[in-house]
Amino acid sequence: MPQQPAADAGFAALHVTLRQGADTRSKHLFIRPHHGAGQADAAGSQKAVASLSERALFVVGLPFLHSDHQGVVSRLFGAFGSVERVAVHAEQTSAIVVFAKVAARDKALKAAAKGRSLELELPLPDKPYGLKAWVEAHKALFPGNAVLRQQLDEWTEAHEAEEERRKAAAAEAANCDGWTVVTRKAGRRKTTDGSGIAVGSVAPAVARAQADARKDQKLADFYRFQQRDRRRNDLSELRQKFAEDKRRIAELKAARRFKPY
Repeated sequence: MPQQPAADAGFAALHVTLRQGADTRSKHLFIRPHHGAGQADAAGSQKAVASLSERALFVVGLPFLHSDHQGVVSRLFGAFGSVERVAVHAEQTSAIVVFAKVAARDKALKAAAKGRSLELELPLPDKPYGLKAWVEAHKALFPGNAVLRQQLDEWTEAHEAEEERRKAAAAEAANCDGWTVVTRKAGRRKTTDGSGIAVGSVAPAVARAQADARKDQKLADFYRFQQRDRRRNDLSELRQKFAEDKRRIAELKAARRFKPY
């Protein structure tokens, strides 16, 4: 015999069997007339209050359900007659069932007293619940190699796109002298530009000095006649140095010559 509330409370045990696919659960619900039902309709007439109290049934021990408790209770007790409404407690362990007729409530009480059993087929859930839902949630924390590879590829693509954006922004920062603004980074690694020339960070003072030197050189040899004069002067200096070297070599040879007399 199932354990039920205190005998003086007037509860009767109603055996129910719930089927859901291959899963079958059996449970006892404890029912009794709900004497306080008329309080919910205090604004109505005394006749309406009495009628509501006679049609209400208090149910305790509702099973855990993943679906709508109100709909399941209404379908379950609908076997005794038309159900007007169902009010489920916030903890979803008890409910008040109001039948459309008094005979339906009395029929439910008689079925419990005679030990009758009710059966109800529940629809399959759209998503896992209970232990299976916990297992699925745990598996989701550890995705497979394919998912990890996809996430890594997406991160790599996003990172490469960001690097390309930074390189494009750095290329636009080139000044009028052709120097590229290079930000300092950790390490001593250098990169090369399109011509294969190493690119590194340059101090501002050194960059200005090198730019001035190139500017002076460009201004000094700007005209062609200046270039010809410079080459002519260089050649004349080379000839003078060559003649001076020949004279010095001749003097050295004469000084080393052997003179016995």
